[in-house]
Amino acid sequence: MLTSDSLILALDTATPVQSLAITRGTTILFEAFSRSQNKEGPGLLSLVDDALRHCELKIADIERFVVSRGPGAFTGLRVSMAMLKSLALTLDKPLYAASSLDAIARDALPACGITAACIDARRGELYVAFYRYDNDIQKLSDELLLKPADFIEYMDHAFPGQTVTCVGPAFPTYTQKLLSLCDRLIIRNSNPRAAMLAHIVLEQFPDSLPDVPLEALEPKYIRMDDFEVPKPFDFTQPQYRHNG
Repeated sequence: MLTSDSLILALDTATPVQSLAITRGTTILFEAFSRSQNKEGPGLLSLVDDALRHCELKIADIERFVVSRGPGAFTGLRVSMAMLKSLALTLDKPLYAASSLDAIARDALPACGITAACIDARRGELYVAFYRYDNDIQKLSDELLLKPADFIEYMDHAFPGQTVTCVGPAFPTYTQKLLSLCDRLIIRNSNPRAAMLAHIVLEQFPDSLPDVPLEALEPKYIRMDDFEVPKPFDFTQPQYRHNG
C-alpha cells in the first residue's frame, strides 16, 4: 500500500552530474552525486548498490522508483530510465517520472520572484522553464529550447522590467553571455537533485500509482534530432533480396 512515507529510490541523470537519493517520504536518508562522462549502466548500478548498503536496505525494500524524464542528455536519460524500468518490472513496484527543470526550480526555494531553471542543451542552447514563487511554486512556461538571445527576448516579453533568478547546471557556461545581454539577471549554479524529484512525485501522487503506465514511460525530448528512430527494412531493395 502506497503512502506519503513510502521508501523511494530516485535517479536524475539529465546532466553530467548524476544524482541519486533514497528518501522515506520527504525525509532524505541518503543523497549522492557522481560526475560521469558516459553514464554507463554499470556505474549507475554501483551507485545504487552503494546507496542501499549505506542505508542497510535491499532493493526489494524500495516501494517506489522515481526517474528524471528530462529534458537533458539523451544517453543519460535513456540508461537510467531503462534501468529503473527493469527494476520496477522485476520487483512489481511503481516507477514515476518528473522533470529535472521542476526539480531545479523546487530546490531554489525560498527564492522569490521569477526563476528560470536552466540546463545546458549544448550547441549554444539552453533547456529552460520559468517559475514564480508565491505561497507555492507555479510553472509559468512550457519547457523550452532557447539560444541566449532568445532567452532574453522571451524574458523581456513575458516579464518586462522584472529581475529573473537563473539557476541550474547551465552555469557558469552561459553566465557571461546572458549577463552581456541583460542586467536584470541573478545567476546561481546548481545541479538537479534526485531528492527533489521524489518530493515532486509525493506531492502529485501521495498515495496513488503513476498516471503513465510503465510500458508507455519515455524521456521527454525537446530537441528531436538528438536521436534518430530506426527506419524499417525495405525488403524490396536489392540489398535485402534473397535468391534461393
